[in-house]
Amino acid sequence: MITKSEDMIQRGREFTEKYIKPIAKELDENNRFPMELKDDMASEGFFGIHYPKEYGGLGLDAYTAYATNAELAKGSAGISLLFTVHWMAVDTIIKYGSDEIKEKYLRDLVTGKKIAAYSLSEFHAGSDASAIKTTAEKVEEGWLLNGAKYFCTNGGIADIYVLTCKTDVEKGTNGISVFILEKGQDGFNIGPYNNKMGCRSSATTSLFLNNCLIPQGNIIGAENEGFKMSMYGLCGGRVGMSAMGIGIAEATLDEAATYANKRIAFGKPLSKLFSVQEMISDSYVKLQASKLLLKMVCGKIDSGENFAFESSVAKLSAADMVNTACHNAVQIFGGHGYMKDNNVERFARDGRLMDIGVGSSEVLKMVVGSTVLNMYK
Repeated sequence: MITKSEDMIQRGREFTEKYIKPIAKELDENNRFPMELKDDMASEGFFGIHYPKEYGGLGLDAYTAYATNAELAKGSAGISLLFTVHWMAVDTIIKYGSDEIKEKYLRDLVTGKKIAAYSLSEFHAGSDASAIKTTAEKVEEGWLLNGAKYFCTNGGIADIYVLTCKTDVEKGTNGISVFILEKGQDGFNIGPYNNKMGCRSSATTSLFLNNCLIPQGNIIGAENEGFKMSMYGLCGGRVGMSAMGIGIAEATLDEAATYANKRIAFGKPLSKLFSVQEMISDSYVKLQASKLLLKMVCGKIDSGENFAFESSVAKLSAADMVNTACHNAVQIFGGHGYMKDNNVERFARDGRLMDIGVGSSEVLKMVVGSTVLNMYK
């Protein structure tokens, strides 16, 4: 008998085949998220797969959620990215939000009635979170927000925004707080879609705050303790990025292996050439390793253990893996792989984000390397 987990992953696979793959190229070309699919995705339960039933979720495990997200990424990485960032916001609210915030926002977010965004980056602050300039000043009426956020995934399509601000500009990471605000509030404006290299079905914008007044209760957790909250959100984001990378790589490998078996060169299929067999082998082995790491980190999440280190390991593995798989696929396709008519060209652009988004590979290598070295002290 099929389990609830297997059924959900299969539903993700079928949804991708029926609704996402037929429009994936158009989404990429037009740099748009398919809002026409939002209600269908909500009806499938995708927004709340691993969240408690008390909030409207399905109550399944983390691996089921991220494996389903990987299935969506096979069709369009940007759609997978929507869920990764939506879940980052929901995770933060569940762990640190007040009862009032949970009561007001969680059910709509978990059921997919509303979409969430999670925004840290600024023009001069990416990996260096302490460098953010956006401020939140405590005033009699609440909090007054001023500044700008860059590269906000789900920007514009999101209804709810979780973002970081400086509440004490002299304290660096110890002066950061996290706030929640709604689209349409006075003083809160959203820029146009960024024209990205890849993941173009994901909405990415800047956010502008000009004397944006929000209620006192819209702070998440305690004042000046937002850095640890933002790092917690990023941990879940790295797991989501790992799942996205797995989905891209599986789709890429499928295209490359199918092409290699059919394409005739030197009187025989490309798949008979050792160099091609080697590329397929490298892609497959790294893919399987990344899938095992995803299962491992999801086990940590479900057991309530700290998974910060494991999330970095999983994302690093997936970033290396997906770029290997995409490079090899384009190489196997040759000149055809360089053409936009073939999916592997889009997969290669989408996969490039894996080394950059939600923690660059260079930063994560420092995190992993220093942690491992401390293990041997």
